[in-house]
Amino acid sequence: MVLFFVGCGGTVKVTERPAQELYALGKKAFDDKKYLQSIEYFQTIVYNHGGVSFVDTAQYYLALSYFNNKDYAVAGVEFNRLALNYPSSVYFENAIFMRAASFFESTPGHYGLDQSDLQKATEQFEDFLIDFPESQLVPEVRQYLTVARSRLARKHFESAVVYKRIGALSAAQKYFQLVIDEFTDTEFAPKALFELAEINLKLKKFIEARAGFENFVDIYKEHKLAQRALELAREAAFKSGVLAYDKGEFTAAKERFESFIKDYPEDDRVNAAKDYLSRIEDKQSLLTEDGHADS
Repeated sequence: MVLFFVGCGGTVKVTERPAQELYALGKKAFDDKKYLQSIEYFQTIVYNHGGVSFVDTAQYYLALSYFNNKDYAVAGVEFNRLALNYPSSVYFENAIFMRAASFFESTPGHYGLDQSDLQKATEQFEDFLIDFPESQLVPEVRQYLTVARSRLARKHFESAVVYKRIGALSAAQKYFQLVIDEFTDTEFAPKALFELAEINLKLKKFIEARAGFENFVDIYKEHKLAQRALELAREAAFKSGVLAYDKGEFTAAKERFESFIKDYPEDDRVNAAKDYLSRIEDKQSLLTEDGHADS
């Protein structure tokens, strides 16, 4: 009977066809990748035959037709309509997944362009993992999340790099920290941690810089920047002592030089650190003799 209707299709308006026939025509068009045709058939079922038992199936294939036709914005709307109107449908879980996928696919691929829809997709994929932890779609959701989170992380990371380049260090720190805090699982987290420590080194915040570089080495031992981070940690440790010494904060300077010698005994600056310690001892002796408190 379906074949008969298909053969006589030219004489009957789409809106006048029975729901079963429309579904058969729509599914055939969908399978043949003629998505504009399948949209017309499935849309007619949804709008004109809302009481049929397979209307949720028609709604799902309507949304999927838009998706496959790369009309992702409308696809997202249609998947959302299925989720809202047919929560008991066998396609409900798929609709939730595909709604997020629609947001993902509608986002420009370049990280420098507007990624607001990608943020929505990320949130929806994360919600999916919470709501459907046993779903067969979980591996695919995780794949989407990996790409999405990496692209968002890169957007924030590159923004930080630009701010650093123009000397807006406070803004750069903010964005590097954002990458560290929210995108730890991406390749940009270690880069952001290294860059943040470098800014602290540049700002002569040597204690923070040392902590940042040492933290990098502890967490990312195999990273290509690990050796450089270790070198800069040593530099920051030594300079923290020098800075305290130059400020006349001899007790703090002594603690930092002693820490430097203990933690980095093979560094070329160990002898210089010992020399500073000797000078500090002399100064403290003089201050004691003069009856002055240690600065």
